[in-house]
Amino acid sequence: GDMPSGAVALVGARVITMANLASGPIQGTPGVIENATLIVEGNRITAVGPSSSVSVPAGATRVDVKGKTIMPGIIDVHGHLGSESNGLVAQSSWQLAANLAFGVTTSHDPSNDSETVFTNAELVRAGAKLGPRVFSTGTILYGAETPFKAVVESYDDALSHVRRQKALGAISVKSYNQQRRDARQMIVKAARELDILDVPEGGSLLYMNQTQILD
Repeated sequence: GDMPSGAVALVGARVITMANLASGPIQGTPGVIENATLIVEGNRITAVGPSSSVSVPAGATRVDVKGKTIMPGIIDVHGHLGSESNGLVAQSSWQLAANLAFGVTTSHDPSNDSETVFTNAELVRAGAKLGPRVFSTGTILYGAETPFKAVVESYDDALSHVRRQKALGAISVKSYNQQRRDARQMIVKAARELDILDVPEGGSLLYMNQTQILD
Protein backbone atom coordinates (compact mmCIF):
# COMPACT_ATOMS: atom_id res chain seq x y z
CA GLY A 1 0.00 0.00 0.00
CA ASP A 2 0.92 3.68 0.02
CA MET A 3 3.76 4.52 2.43
CA PRO A 4 3.79 8.05 3.88
CA SER A 5 7.09 9.78 4.61
CA GLY A 6 8.17 12.33 7.19
CA ALA A 7 7.25 12.75 10.84
CA VAL A 8 4.19 14.14 12.61
CA ALA A 9 4.01 15.14 16.29
CA LEU A 10 0.52 15.13 17.83
CA VAL A 11 0.93 17.32 20.89
CA GLY A 12 -1.24 17.81 23.96
CA ALA A 13 -3.91 15.13 23.64
CA ARG A 14 -5.30 12.84 26.30
CA VAL A 15 -4.01 9.44 25.17
CA ILE A 16 -5.64 6.14 26.11
CA THR A 17 -3.02 3.39 26.01
CA MET A 18 -3.46 -0.35 26.40
CA ALA A 19 -1.68 -0.32 29.77
CA ASN A 20 -3.74 -1.51 32.75
CA LEU A 21 -7.09 -0.80 31.13
CA ALA A 22 -8.55 -3.92 32.72
CA SER A 23 -7.89 -2.65 36.24
CA GLY A 24 -10.66 -0.08 36.46
CA PRO A 25 -12.58 2.74 34.77
CA ILE A 26 -10.63 4.42 32.00
CA GLN A 27 -10.48 7.83 33.67
CA GLY A 28 -7.59 8.03 36.10
CA THR A 29 -6.08 4.61 35.42
CA PRO A 30 -2.40 4.25 34.56
CA GLY A 31 -3.48 3.62 30.95
CA VAL A 32 -4.45 7.27 30.45
CA ILE A 33 -1.89 10.05 29.83
CA GLU A 34 -3.59 13.41 30.26
CA ASN A 35 -1.08 15.58 28.36
CA ALA A 36 0.71 13.43 25.86
CA THR A 37 2.77 13.74 22.72
CA LEU A 38 2.58 11.04 20.07
CA ILE A 39 5.19 10.79 17.31
CA VAL A 40 4.42 9.15 13.97
CA GLU A 41 7.29 8.52 11.55
CA GLY A 42 6.35 7.09 8.17
CA ASN A 43 3.40 4.86 9.00
CA ARG A 44 4.52 3.84 12.50
CA ILE A 45 3.96 5.30 15.95
CA THR A 46 7.52 5.61 17.24
CA ALA A 47 6.91 7.33 20.60
CA VAL A 48 4.06 8.06 22.95
CA GLY A 49 4.25 9.47 26.47
CA PRO A 50 3.86 12.58 28.62
CA SER A 51 4.64 15.70 26.60
CA SER A 52 7.37 16.58 29.11
CA SER A 53 9.31 13.40 28.29
CA VAL A 54 8.81 12.94 24.53
CA SER A 55 11.19 14.84 22.25
CA VAL A 56 9.83 16.00 18.90
CA PRO A 57 12.16 15.12 15.99
CA ALA A 58 13.64 18.03 14.05
CA GLY A 59 11.54 18.84 11.01
CA ALA A 60 8.43 17.05 12.29
CA THR A 61 5.06 18.66 11.58
CA ARG A 62 3.52 19.66 14.92
CA VAL A 63 -0.23 19.34 15.32
CA ASP A 64 -1.90 20.84 18.39
CA VAL A 65 -4.45 18.28 19.56
CA LYS A 66 -5.19 19.75 22.99
CA GLY A 67 -8.72 18.85 24.08
CA LYS A 68 -8.78 15.76 21.87
CA THR A 69 -8.52 12.12 22.93
CA ILE A 70 -6.37 9.64 21.00
CA MET A 71 -7.02 5.93 21.49
CA PRO A 72 -5.89 2.68 19.89
CA GLY A 73 -7.84 1.70 16.80
CA ILE A 74 -10.80 -0.61 17.39
CA ILE A 75 -10.69 -4.05 15.75
CA ASP A 76 -14.26 -5.07 14.88
CA VAL A 77 -14.16 -8.82 14.34
CA HIS A 78 -17.83 -9.04 13.29
CA GLY A 79 -18.81 -5.96 11.32
CA HIS A 80 -21.09 -6.03 8.28
CA LEU A 81 -19.76 -3.19 6.15
CA GLY A 82 -22.34 -3.30 3.40
CA SER A 83 -21.12 -2.91 -0.15
CA GLU A 84 -21.92 -1.72 -3.61
CA SER A 85 -23.65 -4.04 -6.05
CA ASN A 86 -23.77 -5.16 -9.68
CA GLY A 87 -20.00 -5.13 -10.02
CA LEU A 88 -19.75 -1.34 -9.73
CA VAL A 89 -17.43 -0.14 -6.97
CA ALA A 90 -17.60 3.51 -5.87
CA GLN A 91 -14.60 5.74 -5.24
CA SER A 92 -15.81 6.32 -1.68
CA SER A 93 -18.02 4.39 0.72
CA TRP A 94 -20.00 5.98 3.56
CA GLN A 95 -19.99 2.67 5.45
CA LEU A 96 -16.20 2.45 5.40
CA ALA A 97 -15.88 6.15 6.30
CA ALA A 98 -18.39 5.80 9.16
CA ASN A 99 -16.44 2.90 10.65
CA LEU A 100 -13.27 5.00 10.60
CA ALA A 101 -15.09 7.98 12.13
CA PHE A 102 -16.11 5.82 15.10
CA GLY A 103 -12.56 4.56 15.62
CA VAL A 104 -12.68 1.21 13.80
CA THR A 105 -9.34 0.83 12.00
CA THR A 106 -9.59 -2.91 11.23
CA SER A 107 -12.79 -4.75 10.33
CA HIS A 108 -13.60 -8.41 9.70
CA ASP A 109 -16.82 -8.87 7.73
CA PRO A 110 -18.12 -12.44 8.14
CA SER A 111 -20.54 -12.30 5.18
CA ASN A 112 -20.21 -10.08 2.17
CA ASP A 113 -20.10 -10.39 -1.59
CA SER A 114 -16.69 -11.81 -2.51
CA GLU A 115 -16.25 -9.76 -5.67
CA THR A 116 -16.98 -6.46 -3.93
CA VAL A 117 -15.51 -6.85 -0.46
CA PHE A 118 -12.10 -8.07 -1.64
CA THR A 119 -11.98 -5.32 -4.27
CA ASN A 120 -12.65 -2.76 -1.52
CA ALA A 121 -10.02 -4.40 0.72
CA GLU A 122 -7.42 -4.02 -2.05
CA LEU A 123 -8.43 -0.40 -2.76
CA VAL A 124 -8.08 0.50 0.93
CA ARG A 125 -4.75 -1.30 1.13
CA ALA A 126 -3.48 0.59 -1.92
CA GLY A 127 -4.54 3.95 -0.45
CA ALA A 128 -7.09 4.48 -3.24
CA LYS A 129 -10.15 4.37 -0.95
CA LEU A 130 -10.70 5.64 2.59
CA GLY A 131 -11.61 2.95 5.09
CA PRO A 132 -10.45 0.61 7.85
CA ARG A 133 -8.31 -2.38 6.91
CA VAL A 134 -10.87 -4.85 5.56
CA PHE A 135 -10.77 -8.61 6.07
CA SER A 136 -13.65 -10.92 5.21
CA THR A 137 -14.99 -14.39 4.64
CA GLY A 138 -16.40 -13.16 1.36
CA THR A 139 -19.54 -14.99 0.24
CA ILE A 140 -20.76 -17.44 2.89
CA LEU A 141 -20.54 -21.20 2.41
CA TYR A 142 -24.31 -21.46 2.66
CA GLY A 143 -26.13 -24.71 3.37
CA ALA A 144 -29.61 -23.36 2.68
CA GLU A 145 -31.35 -23.72 -0.67
CA THR A 146 -30.20 -20.64 -2.56
CA PRO A 147 -28.71 -20.01 -6.01
CA PHE A 148 -25.29 -19.79 -4.32
CA LYS A 149 -25.62 -22.84 -2.06
CA ALA A 150 -22.24 -24.37 -1.19
CA VAL A 151 -22.86 -28.10 -1.61
CA VAL A 152 -20.62 -30.26 0.59
CA GLU A 153 -21.08 -33.95 -0.20
CA SER A 154 -17.42 -34.92 0.23
CA TYR A 155 -14.18 -33.69 1.74
CA ASP A 156 -13.01 -32.69 -1.75
CA ASP A 157 -16.07 -30.43 -1.98
CA ALA A 158 -15.13 -28.77 1.30
CA LEU A 159 -11.51 -28.30 0.18
CA SER A 160 -12.68 -26.80 -3.11
CA HIS A 161 -14.95 -24.24 -1.41
CA VAL A 162 -12.30 -23.19 1.11
CA ARG A 163 -9.56 -23.09 -1.53
CA ARG A 164 -11.52 -20.77 -3.85
CA GLN A 165 -12.40 -18.36 -1.02
CA LYS A 166 -8.77 -18.22 0.11
CA ALA A 167 -7.66 -17.57 -3.49
CA LEU A 168 -10.04 -14.59 -3.62
CA GLY A 169 -8.45 -13.07 -0.51
CA ALA A 170 -10.45 -14.52 2.40
CA ILE A 171 -8.71 -14.95 5.77
CA SER A 172 -11.73 -16.95 6.99
CA VAL A 173 -14.73 -18.86 5.70
CA LYS A 174 -18.24 -18.79 7.10
CA SER A 175 -19.80 -22.23 7.32
CA TYR A 176 -23.40 -21.05 7.53
CA ASN A 177 -26.42 -23.27 8.16
CA GLN A 178 -24.78 -26.36 6.71
CA GLN A 179 -27.46 -28.83 7.72
CA ARG A 180 -25.35 -31.98 8.08
CA ARG A 181 -22.83 -32.26 10.89
CA ASP A 182 -20.37 -34.23 8.74
CA ALA A 183 -20.41 -31.41 6.17
CA ARG A 184 -19.65 -28.88 8.91
CA GLN A 185 -16.82 -31.12 10.16
CA MET A 186 -15.37 -31.38 6.65
CA ILE A 187 -15.27 -27.58 6.37
CA VAL A 188 -13.52 -27.39 9.76
CA LYS A 189 -10.93 -29.91 8.58
CA ALA A 190 -10.44 -28.21 5.19
CA ALA A 191 -9.96 -24.82 6.84
CA ARG A 192 -7.38 -26.29 9.21
CA GLU A 193 -5.53 -27.97 6.33
CA LEU A 194 -5.49 -24.76 4.25
CA ASP A 195 -4.56 -22.56 7.24
CA ILE A 196 -7.65 -20.36 7.21
CA LEU A 197 -10.15 -19.55 9.96
CA ASP A 198 -13.57 -21.21 10.04
CA VAL A 199 -16.34 -19.08 11.59
CA PRO A 200 -19.43 -21.31 11.67
CA GLU A 201 -22.95 -20.11 12.31
CA GLY A 202 -26.20 -21.99 12.72
CA GLY A 203 -29.86 -21.07 12.84
CA SER A 204 -30.24 -20.51 16.59
CA LEU A 205 -30.73 -24.25 17.05
CA LEU A 206 -29.30 -25.46 20.36
CA TYR A 207 -28.08 -28.89 19.21
CA MET A 208 -26.54 -27.51 16.02
CA ASN A 209 -24.75 -24.78 17.96
CA GLN A 210 -23.48 -27.28 20.54
CA THR A 211 -22.01 -29.51 17.82
CA GLN A 212 -20.37 -26.49 16.19
CA ILE A 213 -18.65 -25.70 19.51
CA LEU A 214 -17.62 -29.35 20.00
CA ASP A 215 -16.26 -29.66 16.44
